[in-house]
Amino acid sequence: NIFFNTLFASFLPEGSVTYLYYGMRLIHFPLGIFGIALATAILPSMAVQAVNNAHQELKETLSFGLRLVFFITFPALVGLILLRIPIVHLLFQHGEFTYQATLGTAAAVMGYAVGLWAFGGVRIVVSTFYALQDTKTPVRVAILAVGANIILSLILMPSLKHAGLALAASLASILNLGLLIWHLQKRLGQVDWQRVLRSHGRVLIASAVLGVICWWTAHQGIWIMQGHWVHKTVLLGGGILGSVAVYTVLHLLMKSEEIFFLWRTVKARINVER
Repeated sequence: NIFFNTLFASFLPEGSVTYLYYGMRLIHFPLGIFGIALATAILPSMAVQAVNNAHQELKETLSFGLRLVFFITFPALVGLILLRIPIVHLLFQHGEFTYQATLGTAAAVMGYAVGLWAFGGVRIVVSTFYALQDTKTPVRVAILAVGANIILSLILMPSLKHAGLALAASLASILNLGLLIWHLQKRLGQVDWQRVLRSHGRVLIASAVLGVICWWTAHQGIWIMQGHWVHKTVLLGGGILGSVAVYTVLHLLMKSEEIFFLWRTVKARINVER
């Protein structure tokens, strides 16, 4: 998908390829730290469960993986969309990287961020297929997703330019995730979607509050001014840290299983390092 996005972007106005490149780099940050790491971490457990034909436990691991990846990626999605201009401005707008380039990159970030949860979810579901020693189904579904990406790119590119290419990749990833889950349920049976939806509901509530902080941070007039880099760094850093703190507290109040799991994981890691 990245290859075809780059190819199509080469026919768009100058700078489009660069905007997509930097936009995807920002998406890879939360995806690489959490989404791919989580998928790698749960694969051994899934493999053992698959070998032992413990399909109920395998479905529970899959359910928890999807809940945890959504717990992490959805607030990141909200933050990236609302803070896209401040983040790009602070990181890249120096030298020949102009404010116009900031807006172009921010548009790419927004398009890619829409599918951040799906990018992470695909990693979890594909790991389940690998645990079942099925590598063919993910490849067949991926081919369909690439085809969908090409079609969507051709549809969205004329009106949305490079942002349409980023959005097409996100929509293709959502399709990829949906088809993978459909195939997996045919093989393993129904996943406990009520539990997943309850978890997602808590995430949406906490993300809405997080979004208010991000929106306030992004709408300060300083972002259209030159200089003031220290003030901008403090403002953006404070907005991100404040959002994370509020998101965490809300999940503690709602007694979310995911936040306590992450706390136990961090605590165990600290004890190991000691």
